[in-house]
Amino acid sequence: MIEGLPAVSSLRAALLWRPLGQSDLPAVTDLARQCLSADGGPPFAASPDFLSQRFMPGTQTYAGWDRARLICVSSLRRLPGAPGNEPAATALTTGMVHPAWRRLGIGGHGFDWAAGQAGNGGLRAETEALSDGAHALYLSKGLHQVFAEDVMQLAGSAELPPAQAPEGLALSQWGQADPARFYAVYQAAFRERPGFPGWPQARWIEWLSQDEDFRPDWTLLATLAGADVAFIAGEDHGWIIQLGVVPAARGKDIGARLIAEAIQRMRSAGQKTVTLNVNINNPHAAALYRRLGFTLTGRRARYQVQA
Repeated sequence: MIEGLPAVSSLRAALLWRPLGQSDLPAVTDLARQCLSADGGPPFAASPDFLSQRFMPGTQTYAGWDRARLICVSSLRRLPGAPGNEPAATALTTGMVHPAWRRLGIGGHGFDWAAGQAGNGGLRAETEALSDGAHALYLSKGLHQVFAEDVMQLAGSAELPPAQAPEGLALSQWGQADPARFYAVYQAAFRERPGFPGWPQARWIEWLSQDEDFRPDWTLLATLAGADVAFIAGEDHGWIIQLGVVPAARGKDIGARLIAEAIQRMRSAGQKTVTLNVNINNPHAAALYRRLGFTLTGRRARYQVQA
């Protein structure tokens, strides 16, 4: 056991606790798949590339094993500070506990390790597959939820209802239209939303387009009567990153038209399901997605505590 941690039950003490190494990535991937199956969430949360960024060398890790089976893991990554309106934090923790080993205090043990490693700086907790138990744990540790999105999916067999967008609506993809035009619509669509980060143009464009999964052919700008009014951005694996409609153009089925076009392109490329996130404080967008046939499959969230 790691010196200085609080006493744990005999069951928890029976686990072998050690940091992770690169050779442990398959075990981490299997654990993530088990959690995703139980809790729901975005499909990428169980991909080796995603997990490598959060649990492999370059981060501090603390993992509990039952012989060769990974039961739980906590990681800690140092942060330069949070952007926008969020409170500053110096460290970020992410954790997983196998569904069959929950309600035994293991998750709390892992969190206490991360909090001890973080020291006196602010600590943020992040999860892509939120469970009721994790939510209760973070609240019990003095954190409060600062961000949450519902994960919604559209089955490959689902037929979209027709979109009654205005005549003359023109769509152009990333590269055909200047990325700066996409950013202008993003700003107009989201700047009044709670927690809007206020990123400058270069940072947002880099965040969107430099990801290796970014699909410019699934990233579309909608123009009506000479004005840019909406955009949608997509990634590989049938992922809708963002959808934004400027306030003056809402309620005209423009968002539905963009979604329909993006999904058609995704399905033509062989994608069977389409996934997106919607902030829990954006009921109008959630209602649109439900009308189009998307169903709730999970929730991702962030929690914050300061020294």
